Amino acid sequence: MQYIKGFDAYQDTKNSAITFGKFDGLHQGHNLLIERVEEHQKKDNVNGIVVAFDMSPLFQKLNKKQDFLLTNPEKAEFLKNRIDYFIDCPFDDRIAAIEAEAFIKDIIVGVFHAKYVVVGADFRFGYQKRGDYHMLQEFGEEYNFQVEVFEKKQYEGREISSTYIKEELKKGNTELVNQLLGYDFYLYGKNSLV
Repeated sequence: MQYIKGFDAYQDTKNSAITFGKFDGLHQGHNLLIERVEEHQKKDNVNGIVVAFDMSPLFQKLNKKQDFLLTNPEKAEFLKNRIDYFIDCPFDDRIAAIEAEAFIKDIIVGVFHAKYVVVGADFRFGYQKRGDYHMLQEFGEEYNFQVEVFEKKQYEGREISSTYIKEELKKGNTELVNQLLGYDFYLYGKNSLV
């Protein structure tokens, strides 16, 4: 797997199966999308790509604290034997200003040569979040890519989300957190008691 920072560094011209999101925690809901990308990668001989938007530039601009379950390098480590490319994309002013139509034409088609676009039903993109899966489907007919949309995975009637996982983590419910993630939660840190 290749770890690439930003869209501009991607140079491969092969068709792809691609998914977009923040992918905080790479929880069971995210795994549905990634597994589908993997299936296309193996079956259709296309590049499997996960694009993870790094929201820290936006949080810094808004002077807000950002809590996350996994850093992008940690996400890449989780995915290293599963996909061809992990794209770490800083959500900066340039990305935020791209019109939804331009995102499809210039990035999904122009940069990634998408044959399959796999997204969650709540996926929004482009300036002021104007783009959604309906727009992707519309443009998919024009640019010859298929759009696959997944509803959020549920656990006991509640949507699995990073917010839900963080809430349970704060309560100390590590057993439930591990269930929602699909793996054992861990922390890395430096011991300052030396």
